[in-house]
Amino acid sequence: MHKVDYPLVSIIIVTFNSAKYVNETLDSVKSQSWNNIDLIITDDCSTDDTVKICTDWIKDNSRFFTNVQLSTYSHNSGIPANCNRGLRLAKGDWIKMIAGDDMLLPNCISYNLEFANNNDAKFIVSDVIMINDAGEKIEMNGVNEGLRFFVNIKSAKKQLKSYSRWPAFINSPTFFCKSEIIDHINYCDEEFRIYDDMTVIFRITEMGIRIYYMNKPTIIYRLHKNAVSRNKNLESAREKEAQRIFRKYRTRNLSYFNPIDLSVYYESWLRFKYKGIFGFRGFSVLRKLSLFYWYLRFKGIKSY
Repeated sequence: MHKVDYPLVSIIIVTFNSAKYVNETLDSVKSQSWNNIDLIITDDCSTDDTVKICTDWIKDNSRFFTNVQLSTYSHNSGIPANCNRGLRLAKGDWIKMIAGDDMLLPNCISYNLEFANNNDAKFIVSDVIMINDAGEKIEMNGVNEGLRFFVNIKSAKKQLKSYSRWPAFINSPTFFCKSEIIDHINYCDEEFRIYDDMTVIFRITEMGIRIYYMNKPTIIYRLHKNAVSRNKNLESAREKEAQRIFRKYRTRNLSYFNPIDLSVYYESWLRFKYKGIFGFRGFSVLRKLSLFYWYLRFKGIKSY
């Protein structure tokens, strides 16, 4: 079968102290209905048995893949740098990246490739099934309004403007994209240690590439207290990086002369700088002074 009809897909598993879950992640890759897979595991100096588990698994299962690589590093460098080491090893026409505590649903790759072919899409996001630490399904209440609002925008230019105003939560384990565009954006921004996903969205849309949404779950996303997005010990670091991302990426697409953009600056000041008066912040009240807040309310967004 011709390469165009049967493309090689690089699946990159990003690990750090993932020993408790990584076998399930690896098995989910092996269970894909698509079998032209370039498997890459990139580890960021785990201190548990992650590397040993991966090494043993590869010995038993490498025959199921077109290519398999395991990359390790001498010190902990942060998520974007770890992602980049995997991306630079990728040989596939398409890229699928996943953390070592999540899982791919069996038709993840097949569904994404079919959607890309039918919609001429180069960057796709989709839905997730959430589970807890014990592997039990978590029922989600309602929809991700931010995601739906963002993907209903039909041009990359307008998506960029929207994301600069409101970097709505888009679940990065669902990202599926052409490898050529990852090369063009020069991978993830290693100036940061935590946020790999937000900077990629900015760089992709700045290139004029629209982000498409496939209304299907493709990932099993695990929520647990030690996850980077949930770890309370990292809360301060996450906020500091979010502020730096605002300065580096969001402000270059905002204008002081646009009233809605100006209200986004005001909301950013509330979030990052405002300390309150006599210990009282009154954030929920002050936020309602933002024009952008009411703009989203007018658009039907209730959870902003």
